[in-house]
Amino acid sequence: MADNSRAINRVFTQKVLCDLLSNNSNEVFEYVVERYIDDPQSKTHGQIFSEIYIRLGQEKRNEYYYMNTLLNKLLVGIHNVNTTTALSQVNIGSHIADFVMLNGEGKVYEIKSDLDNFDRLYDQLSDYFTVFSKVSVLASVNELDKLKGVLSDFGDMGEAVGVYALSENDKIFSPMRSRAPVQFDEKLNHINMFKLLRKKEYEQIISKNFGTLPDVKPVFYFKACLEQFKRMHILEAQKCVIEELKNRNKISKIDFENIQDELKAVIYFSKLSRKLWALEEFLKINYKGGD
Repeated sequence: MADNSRAINRVFTQKVLCDLLSNNSNEVFEYVVERYIDDPQSKTHGQIFSEIYIRLGQEKRNEYYYMNTLLNKLLVGIHNVNTTTALSQVNIGSHIADFVMLNGEGKVYEIKSDLDNFDRLYDQLSDYFTVFSKVSVLASVNELDKLKGVLSDFGDMGEAVGVYALSENDKIFSPMRSRAPVQFDEKLNHINMFKLLRKKEYEQIISKNFGTLPDVKPVFYFKACLEQFKRMHILEAQKCVIEELKNRNKISKIDFENIQDELKAVIYFSKLSRKLWALEEFLKINYKGGD
């Protein structure tokens, strides 16, 4: 593997954790451990993940670092994991929303980490507003003034976008330099909302609102369901979509609180929550059987 620090950005992924649980080894993880961790065999895997995470925060904080901080701040510090659902990597239009928080309403957070720029921001936000009415950007505190300048060129849409910063000491939502999102419904679009849904989800919405599902040949079924959905008022359609999406990523409050903070996002947004017991045991074991 190339001798560069970018490998550290790849540690906090589902693949790395799955490899470690299944085979007790992963090339990326072992490379980073040998390069950055002093006397690793005297430390548990949990301690090593903590040290790698600290190192990540000291260098170029990547998207995972931002997302994990956001998840910890919102689901632990503000909302309740039993009543709130977070989604990541949500396809909306031709773009992918980094982080979506679903409670009584849906909120999108576009993450612009220390490694990102604002080149595609207008098109990204335009797509997100076709499904959700509240959209925010989370960026480095060092990029905050630049971000506000970029948004000022986006007209009414830009004025509605929330602006949040991740400070050097990992604090978010500084009231002096940030602003909350404003509801913006002008771009809402039935088609993009519908395409977010799985078959059982849109069938649930149509059955609930129209009493029956379309009786058509399978090849025409998706289109027929979409046409039914498009008959709904756009805000009612949005409300139903949010209700369905909230049923995804269910995890108990107790399980979530037991996840090591540095690993909360990778476990929450993957199927690894089903392997929490095995993961907890693995994190207690010393690296490569050390004492």
